[in-house]
Amino acid sequence: MTTVEQSTPAGTRRRGQALEQAIFDAVFELLGTAGYAKLSMEGVAAAAKTGKAALYRRWNDKNALIVDALRSSLPSAEDVPEQATVRADAMVLLMRIRDALESSYGATFQALKAEAGPGAGLVHAAIKEKVFTPYRTLMLAALRRGVDRGEVRADAVNAVVATVGPAMLIHHNFIEGPGIPDDYVTAVVDEVIMPMLRP
Repeated sequence: MTTVEQSTPAGTRRRGQALEQAIFDAVFELLGTAGYAKLSMEGVAAAAKTGKAALYRRWNDKNALIVDALRSSLPSAEDVPEQATVRADAMVLLMRIRDALESSYGATFQALKAEAGPGAGLVHAAIKEKVFTPYRTLMLAALRRGVDRGEVRADAVNAVVATVGPAMLIHHNFIEGPGIPDDYVTAVVDEVIMPMLRP
């Protein structure tokens, strides 16, 4: 059986995070060159210069592997520090959403999102789990703090208000394409979100 140890020279064996990163890099490279339909576990193993066994020990199939690669590329919304004002909270959180939509893997991420089929579904699932669900929780907490400070009406603390910002960024990303400018994020906060919140 081919293993990681057999497929790399002695002294250069990759394990743990280094091996995982090489595999994820290979996933994005192949998604960019071959697309979702033609990506295979065997192709990823060859591109990552490792054995298939190294992949199958961690992932049952290519969908599980792609989802983990996507998650690894997305900025986390879970470690955002609390800000002094609700406006500052909204700005920081929406910038994280913007970064997630554009992703560090750029064109490959966008191409996979644009596919009509399983590939697009994997992107949406990863973004929802890693970014949007934590964002909504953090935004609702920020709104509650805003109520305590007198910045926010109590009836504005709801899931609809908390998802307006991300919805506008998704719309911009879908209609205009990648490259959401800082000015647009600022406008969403100052011209849409803040007026909805004020007592």
